[in-house]
Amino acid sequence: MKSELKIILEKTSSNKAKGNCFEDLIRSLLSIHQYEIRGNINFSGMEIDLICSHKHKSEVLYVECKAKEKVTSDELGKFWFNVQHKNADSGYFFRTNELEYQAGALLSEMKSQERYKNLTFFEPHEIIKMLTDANMVFEPLPNLATYIISKKILAVTHFGDFFIYLINESNAIPTKFIIVNAKNNEKHLSQETIDELKGAIDEIKNLEIISNFTNNGGKNLISAIDTSIEAISEVQESDNWYDYLPASAQKKHFVGRDAIRTSILNFFKDIQNSTTKKRIFYLNGKSGWGKSSLVLEIKDRCRNKHYKNKYYALAIDTRSAISDNFVALSLEKLIQKAITEDFLTTDIFFKEIKFDSNIDLLSSESMKSLLKKLKEEDKFLVLIFDQFEDVFRKKNFFKSFYKFLTDVTDKQPNLIVGFSWKSDFLVQSDDPAYHIWQQAKEHAREFTINEFGEKEIDGIIRQLEDSVGELDKSIKDRIKESSQGLPWLTKKLCIHIFDQIQSGLIKENLIESNLNIVELFKKDEERIESNELKALHIIAKRAYDGTFFDETDVGDLIESQTIASLLHKRLIIRSGANYNIYWDIFRDYLVTGVIPPIGESYLLRIMVNSCLDVFLLFEDENKKETITSLALKYPKGIGEEALYNIMIELRNIGLIQKELEYYGISKGIEISREGFIKYITKKFQNYTPYLILKKLDNTRINKDIIIQVLKNTFKQDFQDNTWDAYAKNLISWFLLSNLDIKSKLVEPTRGGRGKGKTKRKSNLLINELENSIIRSSIKEIHSILPLFSSEDTTIPPKFYRDLLLIGITDNEGQLTDYGQQLISQNKVEQLKSLKLQAELLPKMVKLKEELLANPKIKAKDLLNAMPENFFQGKELSSKILYITKATSWLK
Repeated sequence: MKSELKIILEKTSSNKAKGNCFEDLIRSLLSIHQYEIRGNINFSGMEIDLICSHKHKSEVLYVECKAKEKVTSDELGKFWFNVQHKNADSGYFFRTNELEYQAGALLSEMKSQERYKNLTFFEPHEIIKMLTDANMVFEPLPNLATYIISKKILAVTHFGDFFIYLINESNAIPTKFIIVNAKNNEKHLSQETIDELKGAIDEIKNLEIISNFTNNGGKNLISAIDTSIEAISEVQESDNWYDYLPASAQKKHFVGRDAIRTSILNFFKDIQNSTTKKRIFYLNGKSGWGKSSLVLEIKDRCRNKHYKNKYYALAIDTRSAISDNFVALSLEKLIQKAITEDFLTTDIFFKEIKFDSNIDLLSSESMKSLLKKLKEEDKFLVLIFDQFEDVFRKKNFFKSFYKFLTDVTDKQPNLIVGFSWKSDFLVQSDDPAYHIWQQAKEHAREFTINEFGEKEIDGIIRQLEDSVGELDKSIKDRIKESSQGLPWLTKKLCIHIFDQIQSGLIKENLIESNLNIVELFKKDEERIESNELKALHIIAKRAYDGTFFDETDVGDLIESQTIASLLHKRLIIRSGANYNIYWDIFRDYLVTGVIPPIGESYLLRIMVNSCLDVFLLFEDENKKETITSLALKYPKGIGEEALYNIMIELRNIGLIQKELEYYGISKGIEISREGFIKYITKKFQNYTPYLILKKLDNTRINKDIIIQVLKNTFKQDFQDNTWDAYAKNLISWFLLSNLDIKSKLVEPTRGGRGKGKTKRKSNLLINELENSIIRSSIKEIHSILPLFSSEDTTIPPKFYRDLLLIGITDNEGQLTDYGQQLISQNKVEQLKSLKLQAELLPKMVKLKEELLANPKIKAKDLLNAMPENFFQGKELSSKILYITKATSWLK
């Protein structure tokens, strides 16, 4: 944040009078530091503003005071000469404003060279800090915590001293400002004073004043702890759908998540109805999966007409924590906002909230009185800490959190505490907070955030279309396929498409846009200046290490203009006094150069031979073709609509590019069968289904395995015959390529599935597969495989469901291709194949992750660790049995 001093005197005053006023200010400051001072000393050929002699030690100090818009390099050089010429012990140079460019370069040189070691140059923000430390002025820091301040001005005037703060509301320029009396923050400012300041300072002439910038009149409501440097920041929300900030529920940017949102609100109802003793909950999900957005959605739901008289929620950004006062200040802010917004009513008997200490928050008389009032009115306060894993980046912060969580659990007040937790952040077992963190989770109800389904992806795409108009189905399919159900990637892709269209790209050419996530991150780097990229790396590294870049660093390491530009470009966000990268994933990429291992994803809708035939119709890479000219060349005869679909496939995979109605071969691709094979082999190296299938070592890969991989990768609701067709298409492409998994592929055969009926259909529907878990052990399933060899043998009914779930039989009770392949293998191969097949099931994936994290976990503890109804049994004994069966596949 840039700081500045302004000397404002009567209009008839001269520049010399302003200089004298600034000298008087510095004179007063140095007097406090035990200096005797003489002013305006003239020597032959030189003038010294102030000469100071220390009262208790032999030291002569020469002081220069510059109250002007810009200091020149000549003035710096002259000051050094005067100090050296008179053999002064030290030289102090005070200035109210910025340096000229050349003066700035000279100052940097002076600070780095030994011969200037006795010179000290005081920046405006350092002068303000010295005045504050000397109690000559006072800043209302706690009351400014929620504002983004781009500039601070200390105005020393003939009618008083004032702090002026220019407020930036995520725009390129400030839009509002705050004025406060620098000697008495609570003193009322007259309109005449405000008008005189606006008339004297050009920067605030056309800005809107925030006349009531604090709800508490500048008073500190937590007298027992020091709040002078702590900023409590609420979770920021998006102004537009294409912001990288968490999606605003109020502005309808939030989409989907109906089930988990309902579950959380039902948990609140359970607390209110006393059907649970828990008061703590946490949202568990990977980075970029929308935890912050869901936190905002819960906060907003608590304000609708159904809940507004029952719950009042506040969402706090934990990244703004800088001390162990943070929990107390957050709770105080929740209470004050609940009062301000009339959720809590106050009267003459209401006690001002005070805490006995910063970690004992519920035992003070005022808190007891408040909690009693909440109980009587059957109302609940809800405090949610977002980005909670950041607590573990700060030494000893977690202890104050844990004390608060345990007190809430023990006392069971009308207070609900929630936090979001990044599941891919691991607390090391040797961390002092590890064990109390594990205990804290036992007190809490867990809610797991999953990937996006098709409904949520469609919701983001609709927001994109609201901004740019209707998009072709092919590009919408491309977004769905490329996103792989990852919320952050879905949003990133849609923002990329939005930016492409805003920059003038024709919609029909979007399909050729590179949607590889590495390329998207590189584009973020390419669209900024070198000084901005350097600033991003500094901010990212500081956040990665847990020592955030804060407002006090602005001006030293990074210029305020650069910060403002990065905020405007949505590449950084501000949390309290701290700055951070817009997404943790991008932050980690800037620091390590590595992103999560995400491949490219797209569905292949056309068989490879058709695409190869059309590709070979192009004569050379410089000649362009139209759909009509290609149709005339095609030897087998083909309709233009079918040819158009083939061209979409070729463009989608990057072999062909389009300009207006003309198509051409992409640069660097040889027009031959070998060139085609070489390109697709390289292209598939980063293809998500290939990366998954490649991990299935020593296994024959048939169509049913590929169907399951496609379903897990692409969150789209297709009929079974559509998935069947897509699997066959993919196999055809893989078989033509030179990929290393070719030898493992089982080419689909025509005709029926063969015999071996189970005599009965399964009751499990295909669309229930993702919500089911195996109830039979691997030993039981393996033992019944020989029964399929005889048509006269009836399969026990209790296995119908799991046979379908694993993919051995279809919903009609017949063996699938995978089932037939399985029963033809020997016992060792069967066991290995069964385990690999089972591990593809979504719930088994989650179960495996938990077992890897806690290898020695007991069945009952595993039940508590997984979400409710994960094992689907009604009785505890049934669930324990199902746990034993399911884990047998993973041991």
